[in-house]
Amino acid sequence: MSIHKRADTFHQQPLEERIRLSYELLERMRRPNGGYVASPYNAEDSAGDAYNVFWIRDIMYATYANEYLGCYDRMVESFRLVLEIFKKHHWRFVQASIIKPDVRHQRGQFMPARVHPTTLETITDEWGHHQLDVFGLFMYKMGDLVKKGFGFRFTQEDYQLMGHIRNYIFNMGFEADFGMWEEGPEEHSSSFGAVLGGLTMWFDQGHYDYKHHQKISISHYVPVSERMIAEGTGALARLLPAESPSRPYDLAQMSLIWPYNIVDFDVKKTILANVETHLLGENGVRRYPNDIYCGQGLNPIKGQTAEWPLGLAWLAICYAKLADRGRDFNISRQTIYMDWEERRHFFDKSVKYFKLLEKNMTPNGMVPEMYVGGVAGHNTPLAWAQSFHIVAAQNLLNMTHAHPAHFKIPAEVRLGTP
Repeated sequence: MSIHKRADTFHQQPLEERIRLSYELLERMRRPNGGYVASPYNAEDSAGDAYNVFWIRDIMYATYANEYLGCYDRMVESFRLVLEIFKKHHWRFVQASIIKPDVRHQRGQFMPARVHPTTLETITDEWGHHQLDVFGLFMYKMGDLVKKGFGFRFTQEDYQLMGHIRNYIFNMGFEADFGMWEEGPEEHSSSFGAVLGGLTMWFDQGHYDYKHHQKISISHYVPVSERMIAEGTGALARLLPAESPSRPYDLAQMSLIWPYNIVDFDVKKTILANVETHLLGENGVRRYPNDIYCGQGLNPIKGQTAEWPLGLAWLAICYAKLADRGRDFNISRQTIYMDWEERRHFFDKSVKYFKLLEKNMTPNGMVPEMYVGGVAGHNTPLAWAQSFHIVAAQNLLNMTHAHPAHFKIPAEVRLGTP
């Protein structure tokens, strides 16, 4: 049976097959060098900017699906590409590590957020490129890969570059940046948490030990001082539970729960409650209150705000993570244990948002960037949203396999809708 013939019946397929089809769509956005274009949209209709380019953040989140499917070689290849991108702009890290550039008036001094998918050269320096969460995610996942046994894939030159990135993000301080949504500059808790998560991974004092089966010390490769951790912890605490001085809550804050797990249990619950109460819609999650960005080719009427299916996947993943481990930590870093009733409650919430996510996927299984007024935008599929669908689905399968007596996927989700 051809892919095109199966595409019309995506929602009718069993969950394992839907994961496979979703991964096929994601792979179409992967380039031979290991990167992922943000979306296939090429702007030939002149309705907006082309998205078939590399956003560094999008590459790292898009390749996350490979980890959950056991394709570590492909994930490492993607991160090697990100290293190559950073190497082409190495001078920016070194220079900003010595003399702190002005965030508002020296944008050309910062690492670009997007680059050409072949040449890896900067596309533009005209807007907010200083996004600390990109480097936090890079440091976090690079450390995680090394701890999982992939350190032999990286050279001494790579570690030297990571040391310069460490210097860069610390010299820039836990200060204003343009955040995940490339808007600002303003202080963002999602950026501070990402950087703190990245530094904590290399600090190697046990916070992330639960993620790794074997204890592999990595702090000697890229040393991180206690002062860095203390300053990051204080900066993050100063903003929480808000995202920024102007935003009491934001979709980006879910990154503090997954992948970073850098905030305590009460803050996790507050973040999720704020998203569900104030940002959740039928087609997705609004990024923040009064968001005016509406994507390409969409014309919202007054009062409409774009809803991102990505947020539904993120909710499903966050609740699955709470259910899976069965323990968390409080503000004093003491362990909190959850009983099976509470864990099943979180699992059921994960299923709820996964069902809503798939309801908003196209008939052939694509995850759109956004909906405005019930209409999907041009950036369909969105690579990192497609990846998050796979992560959310595989999480549910893994949990039911590990704890079949406690976690059960409803038949309509497991077998597909009739």
